[in-house]
Amino acid sequence: ASTYYEGPKAFARNTSNNPRDEKMAVIIQQIAGAKHGDYFYPTISGVAQSHNFYPVSHMKSEEGIAHIALGFGKTVVEGEKTLRFSPKYPSIMPQFSSVDDILANAQRHFYALKMRNYSENLNFDKNSNLEKREVDDANTEFPLKTLAGTYITEEHRIRDTAFIPGPKVLTFAQVLKYNIFPLPQLLCDFLELGRKSMGCPVEIEFVVNLNPDKERKSDFFFLQMRPMVADEKRFDIPITEQEFEKAVCRSYQALGNGKNDKIADIVYVKPDDFKLEALEQMVKEINLINANLLKEKRPYLLIGPGRWGSADRWLGIPVQWHNISGVSAIIELRNEKLKADPSQGYHFFQNITSLGIHYITVNEGSADYLDWKWLYSLPVMQETDFLRHVKLEKPMMLKIDGRKSQCVVTAAG
Repeated sequence: ASTYYEGPKAFARNTSNNPRDEKMAVIIQQIAGAKHGDYFYPTISGVAQSHNFYPVSHMKSEEGIAHIALGFGKTVVEGEKTLRFSPKYPSIMPQFSSVDDILANAQRHFYALKMRNYSENLNFDKNSNLEKREVDDANTEFPLKTLAGTYITEEHRIRDTAFIPGPKVLTFAQVLKYNIFPLPQLLCDFLELGRKSMGCPVEIEFVVNLNPDKERKSDFFFLQMRPMVADEKRFDIPITEQEFEKAVCRSYQALGNGKNDKIADIVYVKPDDFKLEALEQMVKEINLINANLLKEKRPYLLIGPGRWGSADRWLGIPVQWHNISGVSAIIELRNEKLKADPSQGYHFFQNITSLGIHYITVNEGSADYLDWKWLYSLPVMQETDFLRHVKLEKPMMLKIDGRKSQCVVTAAG
């Protein structure tokens, strides 16, 4: 809002206003953080929400979700790599389910305020005084020494300490696993209090400063709380009985929230041709179809048996994310051929949650339903040994009620 920003100054040039006559009030607010070497930043910044649209394992939607990062909260609010966890179950982190997953998904950069060697010309653009630093550059600073683990290359494992030789990996294990600071419990309490006080799902922003002096307490800063979404229509996605009745697919175990009316392409594994010994061939065929649809910017619905992304041939097709990167929604079938427990997107959890991809489980033989007759009636665009790509004349409507984990897919017309 400052009249000294370039935008207002450019506007003023075309008016009779004299910039020297402009006046405005200024509020000086202390920022939360601490000095570490030549930089100032908080140990942890985060955002927590009282409703979780991607509950996995024995999580419940109403138990909430949190995203945390080292340094200032710009990392979190701009959707960069953060650590996502349930305050109720901080040890359940699908995106950290293996060493390879941790190495791929751990935070690599953070934002800090530089304290020395500042230019005499101050910048007033938003965040212009923050410096984006490599996590590796902060190895000697207290926050990283506290929050990081060490990757043991020879053993391909990560130890929960930063005080041994080796590359450092930001895992937050000391807080989430060893509870040196009760962050999960604090978030549970604040989210519950906020939800009850405001009468709706809430979102809070917070900061933690861990104190290197064990004799002194660390600090939790409650920065702000607001309704989880300003647009209630975006949050409230009711599904009517009529929609359940006319649905070509319905599920009572769906991850995500919202409507998607942009999908006109469906890629599915042909159930009669599915063979466990041909899983690698299926991956190649999916990769080819995905590349074509991605090139043409056509989002698609992917349907197949078992756990998508599983390395276990008895559980599902071992695709990697780049094989299905153009997907907009995924249906995981649990049937007689593959009775694996639903993966709930574990193998691509970071991608699914950050991109808002809908992940649907259909247990055939239950109240869930998939209309194969309708699928077979659609025009075939491409067919391989094990897959079929079909196209609708008009995009379908996919709706997920994230509050109830229910989903319907209805055909246009």
